[in-house]
Amino acid sequence: MSNVKYRCPVILQTGFRIFFLGAAVYAILSMVFWFFFYTMGGNIFVAMPLTVWHGHEMIFGFTMAVVAGFLLTAVTNWTGLPTANGSMLLCLFLCWAAARILAFMPPAVPMWPKFLCDGFFIVLLTVIVMRPILKVKQWGQFAVLSKVIMVGMSGVIFFGALQQTNIDVEHKALRFAIYMIVSLIFTIGRRVMPFFIERGVGYPVTLRNSKILDITSLMLLIAFSLLDVFWPQPYVIAALSLALAIVHGLRLAGWHTPGIWKKPLLWVLFIGYLFLIAGFLLKIFVVLAHRPDDAALHAFTAGGIGIFIIGMMTRVSWGHTGRNIGAPPRQLPYIFIPLIVGAFVRVFLPLINESGCGIYIGFSQVLWMLAYGLFLWIYFPVLTAPRPDGKTG
Repeated sequence: MSNVKYRCPVILQTGFRIFFLGAAVYAILSMVFWFFFYTMGGNIFVAMPLTVWHGHEMIFGFTMAVVAGFLLTAVTNWTGLPTANGSMLLCLFLCWAAARILAFMPPAVPMWPKFLCDGFFIVLLTVIVMRPILKVKQWGQFAVLSKVIMVGMSGVIFFGALQQTNIDVEHKALRFAIYMIVSLIFTIGRRVMPFFIERGVGYPVTLRNSKILDITSLMLLIAFSLLDVFWPQPYVIAALSLALAIVHGLRLAGWHTPGIWKKPLLWVLFIGYLFLIAGFLLKIFVVLAHRPDDAALHAFTAGGIGIFIIGMMTRVSWGHTGRNIGAPPRQLPYIFIPLIVGAFVRVFLPLINESGCGIYIGFSQVLWMLAYGLFLWIYFPVLTAPRPDGKTG
């Protein structure tokens, strides 16, 4: 290890520490804001339409902080080379944090400083994680990195549309970014879930990925993402959604073994993946019934992305701070269950009773804040304290 690393504050030794903390804090603060303004009817003072603000900050604020923390850690593991620590990591984090502060500015404040910070954050993150990948020539890692780049491009398009007050393009840019994050989860899930399950259930099991399913999933998701955003023909989208639900249902069935339901760090990822499949199934219903796709969208976001993300945050935070991944905190279900219940309430209950939609949204918002509050309570000491084995990282 270099002397620079040893001089670093603990929180700046590895990317996941500071970014997971930042993401969890922002998950709560942004949802408090969303609850007050959307559910409680407070005065709107941000520069964007409120629903647009919520979508943007959930994607480019909360989710991208978790993506950054994960990639900065994973790329080091994949390549054996460091990504960022110390002052470079702090600079990256401050770009992200500055954009979050600027997101709360009133309309009188120009928006370009916020999007400059957001853009520089994604560019700098891409450069940092690309350097070790290029150095060791691991070209396969661009399957992950390309999704981050596409999210960044969506951010540029979003800003251009915001300047032109083109809300239709704003929504399309946000939707495409969501689909790229879903694609990123599928890519990462394909790599890590069989590995985690084989080593985590406590008995011998061999799980295999299928190249046919991998290729089919990739092609279908590319077609779905482009067509749903740019050419939303109901029957085409319904057919692609059905095909994606079948492909990923088969993939998840191939990873299933009964032992996962005894291990919270496994079943939380499984349930997050199930919500993504539910998103495609709901998409079939809403496009053929000519209904708004709010349920499908939140199955992807509040359900799939939100649940999968917290599963990865808890696992990475515990294992990469030198703790026994086979003996995680006993309180984990108290983090996961509120988030899962909240996602279920947000996605499915408005379909059953539209008149209670506001209550369901408010309830799910409270459960979201509870889940991330519990994460901070349990994991703040883990993320801010030195490793118990005395190593740096």
